[in-house]
Formats: sequence, structure tokens, C-alpha cells
Amino acid sequence: MVFLLIIAIIVLILSIFYLMNSWQQYGTWVWPTIMIVVSVLVTGYAAWNLPFWHQSSNDKATSSVSTSQTTASSVSSSSFSQPGQGGLTGQTSQQSQTTMEQNVLSQMKKNYQSIGGVTFDSDTKTYKILPTDDNTVKALNYIAKNPSKASEAGWSSFTKNLTKTSTQLKKAIGSGYSISIQQPDHDDQAMFTVKDGKTTYDIATQK
Repeated sequence: MVFLLIIAIIVLILSIFYLMNSWQQYGTWVWPTIMIVVSVLVTGYAAWNLPFWHQSSNDKATSSVSTSQTTASSVSSSSFSQPGQGGLTGQTSQQSQTTMEQNVLSQMKKNYQSIGGVTFDSDTKTYKILPTDDNTVKALNYIAKNPSKASEAGWSSFTKNLTKTSTQLKKAIGSGYSISIQQPDHDDQAMFTVKDGKTTYDIATQK
């Protein structure tokens, strides 16, 4: 593609000189003008398809996932405090399960606010993370469209941190609860779901 771009630029330059010469000597301009237009179109096509632009797009998506996984990492390390530290498990030993679930929901909303919102589906016992942050949305949309390239974009590190959070959730309120990251603009479609620290669905592997 680079070779085509170079040829197109050379032809464009020659066409411009041809137009100037034809106009001065013969007063004609139609054929040289057509050559210039074609050269410009080929130059634009070749420039647009340079690997640089596609690599740049992939790098942006990778960067966005990296930002999101950093946030998830901080969440996984601070989601649920251990007994005796003023955390959820220390405060809910005598509370009903429903109250415990709502307390966890409140804390997860706070922890994941930089990524998006969080809802709780009591029927399936699933905490759903709904991405709204621009960088996270761009990254997840890229992975949704290119699941085979998820690992290149840092998807495994991001989901690993969600798995750690799921393990902490099990210790805090018991087993049977799932954490799911939803596809942007499709709240009913999960991209990754983990239950009791074990992956039950991963868009990258269709597990």
C-alpha cells in the first residue's frame, strides 16, 4: 500500500505539470484534469489504507481496556473489607440476606462508578455492571466486535480482576451470586459472567 501511495503521488505531480503545459501550449485541460482527479482519489485511498491508521485504532482500544482494567484492579482489592475492619462482613452478621444484598449493591455502585452503573437482579442473584464511561464503552464495543482479539486488548487481565471481586463477594454474603459485565447499549447481553469466583460465560471464548 505504501508503494501504491508513492506511485499515486508521482503521477499526481506529473499530471499537474501536464495540465499546466497543455493549457499554455494547446489550451486544453480536460484530459490532464481527469488524470489529476484520478490521482487524487488513488492517493487518498492508499493513504487511508496505510497500516498506521488501523494500528492507531487498535492501540486506542487497547489503551481503553488498560484504563478499565486498572479501575477494576483497584475495585477488586477494595470491594469487601474483612471482618473487624468495618467492612460489609463485619456489619451484616445479624442482618437479613436481603439487607446484605442491598448493602453489597450500594458498595459496588460506589466502587464501579468510574466504569458505569450497577444493578442487582434478585431472580438470578446477579450484580450487573452497566458500562457508561466513554473509554470503557469504546473498549468493550471493540472486543464485542472482535472477540478473537480480546486477549490482545488486555481482556484477560480485566476479567481476572472481576473474578477476584466475585471470590470476595462469596466470602461476604455467601455462594450463588454472579457478577456480570454487560455489553454497552445492550443491558440484556453479558460479555463476561463470573459466579463464586468461576467463569460461567466469556465472550472471548464463548465459554
